[in-house]
Amino acid sequence: MKLTMKNSLLSLLVVGLMACSPQGDAQDAKTPATDIDTTHLERMGFSIEQISPSSVDGLYEVITNEGLIYVADGGKKLVSGRIYDITGAQPENLSEQRLQAMRLNDLEQVKDSVIEFTAPDEEHVIWVFTDPTCGYCRQLHENRANYLAEGITIRYLGWPRTGLQGTAFNQLQQVWCAADPATAMTAVKQDQPVRSGACDDPVAEHFALGKKFGVRGTPAIVLESGRLLPGLLPPQKLLEEIEK
Repeated sequence: MKLTMKNSLLSLLVVGLMACSPQGDAQDAKTPATDIDTTHLERMGFSIEQISPSSVDGLYEVITNEGLIYVADGGKKLVSGRIYDITGAQPENLSEQRLQAMRLNDLEQVKDSVIEFTAPDEEHVIWVFTDPTCGYCRQLHENRANYLAEGITIRYLGWPRTGLQGTAFNQLQQVWCAADPATAMTAVKQDQPVRSGACDDPVAEHFALGKKFGVRGTPAIVLESGRLLPGLLPPQKLLEEIEK
């Protein structure tokens, strides 16, 4: 990956800091993570989940409901961008590594609420944020047999593009509350009616998770590595991405 002028100035500043500070030095930061003042972030609307030292001395990574951000100066300064280790042959995106671990951890917490189409000879699992009104989501689902034939199990999470209102949101709630959610998912993506009663559906939780992960549209696919892929990929192309 090449860094260009399109990268933010903050990102480049963090890259420069990274070149001067080995990863192990982060533990020598003067302010313990437990002493970071979170009131400023909370005032901005962030919900704080975890704070830990980053790989840059004095800079802390903060996992929030909006994803990964960084703070410095005891929580008084917010830094937005990515940290790269530039000591190797190619820049290494340390922030993306942290995001991938975060995604996998969060997905593990919701694995019992997905709608799964299991490959007979499963070799890989993908997590797909889906919207029944999305044409590309429908294409992926119509072609699901070919993904399954490649050994790729599909786990669906609901992600209505219009937010927690409107047709897609209502349809996803009905799908998850149906007696057979997998059959209901197929029906709704074929414009067939799905009727079900109200239930404690996970759609709002899935939607919040997608926002945290950086989902901006559907389908959005999370690989076993935690890498997030936007958009539709044919089965063979997806398999190539998985096996990179």
